[in-house]
Amino acid sequence: MNYLLTTWKTLIEISESVLIGLLFFFALNLMLQNYVVRGDSMIPNYESDQRVLVLKFSYIKNILTKDIVNNPSYFLEPFDPHRGDIVVFKYPSNVKRKFVKRIIGLPGDNISIRNGFVFVNNIKIKEPYLESDKYRSYDNFGPVTVEPNHIFVLGDNRRVSNDSRNWGQVSYDFVIGKPFIKYWPLVD
Repeated sequence: MNYLLTTWKTLIEISESVLIGLLFFFALNLMLQNYVVRGDSMIPNYESDQRVLVLKFSYIKNILTKDIVNNPSYFLEPFDPHRGDIVVFKYPSNVKRKFVKRIIGLPGDNISIRNGFVFVNNIKIKEPYLESDKYRSYDNFGPVTVEPNHIFVLGDNRRVSNDSRNWGQVSYDFVIGKPFIKYWPLVD
C-alpha cells in the first residue's frame, strides 16, 4: 500500500513538472519569436544572417479602442512605437516575409529626404545610429504624410534598403515587435 502511495505522489509531481514546463514553453512562444536578419539593409546595427529575439509584446494593441480616428491610442502605454525604434514587421507586399527596419515617421508626421538627410515635420533629424555618412543614400524623397495607424520605416543602410521609400507605409497591424537581443553570432 505504501508503495502505491509513493508511486502516485511521484506521478503527480512529474505531471506537475511537465505541466509547468508546457505552460512556460507556451508563454515564451506567445511573448518571444526568433528572427533571422536577411540582407544588408540594417548595417551597421544588424548584419545579414544575424539572429535576434523579438519581443512580441513590445506593442500591445488597445482592443478597447473602436474609434481610431477620434481616439488615436492604438497601442497601450508604455508600448507605443517611437521614432528611432527598430521593429520587425510583416512585409506589406507579402505578409509571409518579415522585415526589420527603423521607425522614422509616426502617424501625422511629414517625411521628406533631401540629399540623403531625413526631415520629419521639416526638421532635420539626428541619426547617431548611422555611425557615418557611408550608409546614407544621397537621394531625395517626399514629402509624404504618414497615415493614421501607420509608420514610415527606413533601413539604416539607405543605399541598399528596400523600405517605405519603395513600397509605402507599414500598418500597425503588420508590426510584430521589437528585437531586443542579438543572440547569434556571438559578438563583442
